[in-house]
Amino acid sequence: MGEKLGRADWLAAMLVTVGGVFLSLAAPPGPTVYWGLTWSIFNGLILAIGILSTGFITRVLILGLNLILIAGWQLTSGWPSATSLPLLLFLPVLVPLYRKQRKEILAGLVGGLILGGYSTLKENLANPSSWAILGGWVAIAGFFYYLMVGLVVKARQAASLQAEVEYTRHEYQEACKRLAAMEMAAITDDLTGIYNYRYFVQAFSNLLNSRQQPRYLAVLMLDIDYFKEINDAYGHLTGNRVLAELATILKECTREQDVVTRFGGEEFALILPDTDYHGALQVAERIRKAIAEHTFQAEGTAIHVTVSAGVAVWPVDGTDKKDIIARADRALYQAKTTGRNSVCAYQFLKKERGVHE
Repeated sequence: MGEKLGRADWLAAMLVTVGGVFLSLAAPPGPTVYWGLTWSIFNGLILAIGILSTGFITRVLILGLNLILIAGWQLTSGWPSATSLPLLLFLPVLVPLYRKQRKEILAGLVGGLILGGYSTLKENLANPSSWAILGGWVAIAGFFYYLMVGLVVKARQAASLQAEVEYTRHEYQEACKRLAAMEMAAITDDLTGIYNYRYFVQAFSNLLNSRQQPRYLAVLMLDIDYFKEINDAYGHLTGNRVLAELATILKECTREQDVVTRFGGEEFALILPDTDYHGALQVAERIRKAIAEHTFQAEGTAIHVTVSAGVAVWPVDGTDKKDIIARADRALYQAKTTGRNSVCAYQFLKKERGVHE
């Protein structure tokens, strides 16, 4: 079924039909009349049922049938003739559907109509059939004008729609970027550039609830020894630089899949997926040693910092997220009370002190 027709569509259908009839009747009796009538009725019906813009394949078929009809008309009427020459103008009208050269097509149509009309009036004005030819030309010209206006309007609408689509797409991309930046800011520690406590909790939950749940999940809690003394002696700006540098060391000592976060203040928390006690203690010791050997600078003065670390492993030390965090923190406390600059495993603490679950 075609689309709903307006008054302009019905007028165009009438014009092409009437124009074709006039031009056909103005020709000598014979096959020319039948070819012309067939052409005019065919294109009138196309407009009347509204299928001209239903699809590419349909337009190609219509164009092919017009070629056949026009060729038959030309062969039976002679070449060229005032009665059939305007019909050739129908073919370029479809070109803008594929080539977007509307101005050139319109100029050709207008020029052809003016020259054809002038030739007809100049040579055959005394012939009564000339008035039928002129009427046919005028009707066909109205039909062409309708098609060209429709094409121009649709082209402008398409261009406007394309511009709106591009603008909307750009705005959507910018909104996605802003949203991604906001989401990243919500889980990033401003001072150190690593993840914050919010992300630590989120990542821990995601790993435990994942379909590919890791066999082990180690949690390391680290605290800078005597950090308050650094702030008191060198100022909070120096303390902030120490925190930022220490975060960089943590990233360098861990894998890409490990989660490194600032838990709060001078305390850091790490999540090591698929890491048992043996591997977790190795990582903790590597971090402790790297920080102890690193030289921090405070206005030209070398500062040496140490950390204490506590380790707990899921599910060895419990299956609840809060329990694992609490037990890693308890192991950290034990490391700080036994001399600092050391690593303590909750498993060892449980065995030595008889800590109850």
